[in-house]
Amino acid sequence: MFKVFAFLKRNARLTHDEYRAGHIGYHSGHSRRMKGMRGYCVNVWANRDLKQALGPLHGAITRGEPAGFLDQWDGFPCVHFDSRATWVGSSEPEKTRATADGLVVDPDRTPDDGPHLFDVVPDSGGQFRSNHVRLDEHVMLPVERVEYKQVKLVQFFRRNPAVSEDAFSAGVLTRHGPLAARMKGLNGYIANFRDRDIDAAITGFYAADDWRFTGEGRAARQAFCGLWDGANELWFDSLDAFRAARADPDIAPELDALERHLFDAVWYVEVDESVIVMPNRNPAPAFYYR
Repeated sequence: MFKVFAFLKRNARLTHDEYRAGHIGYHSGHSRRMKGMRGYCVNVWANRDLKQALGPLHGAITRGEPAGFLDQWDGFPCVHFDSRATWVGSSEPEKTRATADGLVVDPDRTPDDGPHLFDVVPDSGGQFRSNHVRLDEHVMLPVERVEYKQVKLVQFFRRNPAVSEDAFSAGVLTRHGPLAARMKGLNGYIANFRDRDIDAAITGFYAADDWRFTGEGRAARQAFCGLWDGANELWFDSLDAFRAARADPDIAPELDALERHLFDAVWYVEVDESVIVMPNRNPAPAFYYR
């Protein structure tokens, strides 16, 4: 499975909530039709002050959050494709619009709102800034999606440089992940490691002369990717449920110790998740799937 997070900053003319409406209300209606898509969720950081909402627990489970982290993005779509080749070819139009002449390619397939919705690079002809990152995902607990709005938290983390990369990934997947997956009331838990190749998600997907491949674009992407090495996605019924689960005396001491050992920095962002195309990690069906 080829998984990508695309961190996007809103156009300065829009408020955060206007960006949310524009992305989910219109933009995602077009981008959900990318060829070969196997999953598409839009995550927009929530308006709630998480530090205030969590109280003392926030200080106990957070270390080294980069200053102004949320100023760098407003949302990140998460998309799933079967392979890199499928992702690279996803912009190829398909016959999906039914007309009197049968099924045709929709001339409105590509949205024209990008330069108005996202932060545009000056003098670029409308190219917008983004940080596309490929993730290596591990489903620690399959997501159970209930029929009401859940709380979704994204736990960003950066590796402790004293821990080797091999020991780090093993520690997260065999010790930290299984322990965290035991939290009471957890509705889903996916561990993600950022691809060390910062161009993994954009090579072949964007043209070679795109801003993302310029010195400025690479420097911006390197700086952003340097802040974190992975991100865990967690779903709960409520923030109170997370607070109780994370402070559980049967788990918290060992989890705290593991995080101090494995992570140089660790912090949480609450996001509002909109499921546009339900992720399907099973073998691809032999028909158009959405």
